[in-house]
Amino acid sequence: MTPTSLRNLTVLLGGTLLCLDSQAADLNARDFFGAPPGTTLGVLYLPATRAGDFHGPADRTGKADLRVNAMAYRQVFFTDACATLCTPQLILPFADIRARLPGASQRTGERGLGDPQVGGTVFFVNDPASRTYSGLLSLITVPVGEYHPQNPDVSPGANRWGATFVYNYTRGLGENWVVEANLEAQFHARNDDYFGSELKQAPLYRLQAFASYDFSPSTYGALRLIQADGGALRINDRQIDDTHKRYTQVGFEVGHWLDQQNQLMFSLSQNVATSNGYAGTDALLRLVHVF
Repeated sequence: MTPTSLRNLTVLLGGTLLCLDSQAADLNARDFFGAPPGTTLGVLYLPATRAGDFHGPADRTGKADLRVNAMAYRQVFFTDACATLCTPQLILPFADIRARLPGASQRTGERGLGDPQVGGTVFFVNDPASRTYSGLLSLITVPVGEYHPQNPDVSPGANRWGATFVYNYTRGLGENWVVEANLEAQFHARNDDYFGSELKQAPLYRLQAFASYDFSPSTYGALRLIQADGGALRINDRQIDDTHKRYTQVGFEVGHWLDQQNQLMFSLSQNVATSNGYAGTDALLRLVHVF
């Protein structure tokens, strides 16, 4: 690929691989609370993203926008088969992505099944009495989702393997408060068919923190903070300028147990500082069923 072609691709790469955001291990408050071995959870996620602004040199026209409607099903099993509590799990995503990419004159979009993720959490601390937990969540992304090599930036699949690791520490404070810190690292193998070229990405690192409060035995509210840095891109081993992402996101969520087996949660988050990425709003409706 020539240097001129690389410069032309930069307008796409400024907002490239929108599917990566759906593969990130976006957490919710109290995700690392343990449960007795033998417990099984079915979790349905309905996330939506709306962004009418792109922050970065790639969007010369100032007209870039993004709309994502997605759905994901997650099956989680609690077991002591790992000599400690662990949670084998599977995530199956579906995404409808519509966007005007930075520098593009027209909108584009794709929909279909995304890349599934398999893995689980191994708990190092599991103390329900004090609500103190700590564990390592590991997820492997399997590249079998729908992928379009001539429209990769909005494809539900990414055509590459990935690995995400999250270390969590959760601690209860008093009778009602819970604070959590999550350190995350995302790694990606190469995509060997990105517009006929080879795409590589540097690791992306994130901090996700929560402070939650019990309003009643069945209802909690939480504040969230996400700080991200990394993810610079290379095509055919050429560094692409203005693709190193940084963003800060803040939000809140409210969760309520409808009964002993079903919980409903709603969250809303907003990017308050973004570099080389879309700045918008994320909403999520989540339903948890305990089998």
